[in-house]
Amino acid sequence: MKYWLVVILLGVSASIGAAQDRIRIGLVDIQRVIGESESGKRARARFQSEIKKAEGDMLKERQDLDRLRAELDKKGPLLKDGERRSMEADFQKRSVNLQRAMGDLQQDLRQKDNAMMSEILKELADVVNDIGKAEKFTVILERSQILYSDQGTDITQKVIAAYNSRSKK
Repeated sequence: MKYWLVVILLGVSASIGAAQDRIRIGLVDIQRVIGESESGKRARARFQSEIKKAEGDMLKERQDLDRLRAELDKKGPLLKDGERRSMEADFQKRSVNLQRAMGDLQQDLRQKDNAMMSEILKELADVVNDIGKAEKFTVILERSQILYSDQGTDITQKVIAAYNSRSKK
């Protein structure tokens, strides 16, 4: 009985060893690909320029509000009640509008960032698929989800190179 048990265990371990030779796992660091690829850098630059433009517009309005507040503080006590209330109401209205505009801007920028990332991730999925098929990987995982792995399984640089060559075409 022990003899058969040993034979079965040896057979199972041999088949597991053979299966391990056929399994090939690759890892890719998507954030690094986005940060180092030409398309990712261009997309980030476009997004940063949109942010700076929006910040400039908001800064101008904020400065106008600060001037209005300073004028109100300086001239407020000298103005008639109706004029002062009118200036305060104008200040409050513009302040609320600025807050809303800032919220709308942040939401718009988040949507643009998500759309940009979605487009890049779709292109990267195609690149990773092609590399996986060409190099006969069993599975390719995102590196940030892995606690430990051998560096030999990291294909990030290959993905960056393939993605850059595709984006030039």
